[in-house]
Amino acid sequence: MGKLTIKDIATMANVSTATVSNYLNGNYDHMSLETRKNLSQIISDTKFRPNSTARNLAKNENKTIGVSIADITNPFTSQVLSGIYEQCDNYRYRVLFTNAGNSEQKEIDNITRLQNEGVAGIIVDPVNPDSPIYESLSNQNTVMVDRQSNKLIIDTVATDNMTSVQNLVEQMKNKDYDNLYFVTWPFQNISTRTQRYEGFIRATNYSTLNHLIAVPHHGKEIEYQQFTQNISSIMQRNNTSKIGFFCMNARVLLRLLQAMQQLGYSYPQDYGVATYEEFDWMQVMTPAISCIHQDSYSIGKVAMHILKQKLEHKLLRQPTLKLIPTQQILRASF
Repeated sequence: MGKLTIKDIATMANVSTATVSNYLNGNYDHMSLETRKNLSQIISDTKFRPNSTARNLAKNENKTIGVSIADITNPFTSQVLSGIYEQCDNYRYRVLFTNAGNSEQKEIDNITRLQNEGVAGIIVDPVNPDSPIYESLSNQNTVMVDRQSNKLIIDTVATDNMTSVQNLVEQMKNKDYDNLYFVTWPFQNISTRTQRYEGFIRATNYSTLNHLIAVPHHGKEIEYQQFTQNISSIMQRNNTSKIGFFCMNARVLLRLLQAMQQLGYSYPQDYGVATYEEFDWMQVMTPAISCIHQDSYSIGKVAMHILKQKLEHKLLRQPTLKLIPTQQILRASF
């Protein structure tokens, strides 16, 4: 037998679920001594232990939210989660956490499971923000972070990917580079990647895909070898030119630096480089890496704040996009 629920106990005792809930919360008004003894015996015999979510629901004080994360291995995620947990602690909310592992089907399963757990609201870092599952969710108790859907149907907290990349790439362009390249994971219709590329195009005015370099995402070794060969060909074609690379995120940057190291090239002598995202290790590189700092921690805090306002004030409004400011950090990498 699976874990017993309040409904199961009510069936055994031939009472309503409300009666069981009242008993668990010590509300014995209008409850006969016989009913109390019967419930006490059944709960003792079955070793029934109600989860806190169920008890909160019984008291009409549901203080549990669910969080669905696309990929726990993404360094961005840990900072977002820290912000969510910080706010939940401030607001006295509990958190149920799930990880989709970049699987759209697992994400759907996770969200369904959170709904079945009876959480008050859900914060989603989506694998696919355009998944049909989001059509079934209400904006009254859901907030999305980072990736944006093509049609905004849920309040979303993100950063201004396009403008921030445009501004930094313009800084690179002002250093008289002959050619600049955008290095990215495959787009796969993911807003963060396509928006950052659009910012790159706005800064450079390139009209073809000749300046776009794809990096395998969780690829095979032979695919990474091909990426290194592509970088080698680009460097050889530009051996008399000043060349620079803007990376879509920090893990893409690492792949580029590894390839360049294998090929015997060093920045900023042989090429310039900058990236979206900042992590501490970039500051100890020689020289340190120019980057766009996104406040992932604030994304989590703001998302939880918006969710709390919706849950506690029953706000009815059109979905909005909240952009968290970024910071441009210029160093000597280009």
